[in-house]
Amino acid sequence: MSSRRRYGEQPRSVAGRHFIQTQVRTDVYLRVREVMERHNLSASGAVHHLLRERFSLPPLPPFDQQPIPTDSTHG
Repeated sequence: MSSRRRYGEQPRSVAGRHFIQTQVRTDVYLRVREVMERHNLSASGAVHHLLRERFSLPPLPPFDQQPIPTDSTHG
């Protein structure tokens, strides 16, 4: 029995998770990696964020919140 999937066959989900595979150009891959590293996101989270930006959709948390300054002026 072969473990390879036939074209169009859906991969089996593990514990309710689904897998999507795609090929992208190098420039797209590098942009996704940049967002992943900058915001500590998964690949799917980075792609989701970039798609929302591209279509001028409002960002989802935590990107919809103003950054909190790290330097304190009191104390």
